[in-house]
Amino acid sequence: MTPKHLAAAAVAAVIGLAPLGSMAQTEPRAAPGVTYSTNAGIADQKRPDPHRFDKRVEAYLEADKQQPPKPCSILFIGSASIVAWKTIAADMAPDPVIARGLGGSTAEDEIFFFDKIVAPYRPRAIFIYVGENDIVNGLTPQEALADFKKFMDLKTKVLGATPVYFIPAKASPARLKFARDQQAANELVEAYAKSRKDLRYIDAAHDAWEGGKMFGTLKPVYVQDGIHMNADGYAGWTRIIKPYVDKEAARANACGG
Repeated sequence: MTPKHLAAAAVAAVIGLAPLGSMAQTEPRAAPGVTYSTNAGIADQKRPDPHRFDKRVEAYLEADKQQPPKPCSILFIGSASIVAWKTIAADMAPDPVIARGLGGSTAEDEIFFFDKIVAPYRPRAIFIYVGENDIVNGLTPQEALADFKKFMDLKTKVLGATPVYFIPAKASPARLKFARDQQAANELVEAYAKSRKDLRYIDAAHDAWEGGKMFGTLKPVYVQDGIHMNADGYAGWTRIIKPYVDKEAARANACGG
């Protein structure tokens, strides 16, 4: 150690700082002994064309014609983590929920299709999962926040005070290099939520990590693609999210009731 470093270490010891080198960031890890695909599902563009979801949205609209959803239901929207939640109706029962996920979507996509897969349902509450793909596609945490603010502005314009619950981006084995920026975006939304009565941040991000230790070792709750969760992962989400769904389902003054 050079004299300069020795002096710095002495100062650190006196004022109670951590030793030199201990402030270096540790690298997040996947669960040991589990091999995942390295296909991170990154889009070719920073802001992909929303029309890539046209057929999926039309399928939702056709399904609504065949079996209209219950009025004043709780709406889940967002990317593939919503699409892959095949047990969501059972997990949230007896609370009525509608799931309208778009695999690979971003906040900008949810804005684009708002008039088709959000507004018509006049939901009593919206649970939204965005941010993961926004960062993976190249947005900064600040840009991801700006897009989400636009979503909230549109929600207010069309649906007034309807509450929104933000499900934060989860870290995943195939996207570990994005984990810190995804969490930075999460924390920006968390801070933003404190300024709005109609927005609640649900801290589900820590649950992906062993012992809740952020950027340590991920729990083995992912399917082979290393991006999406298995049944154990969704069991964790259900445990964390359902109390909020129950609260909204019981709210007497929702939807004019």
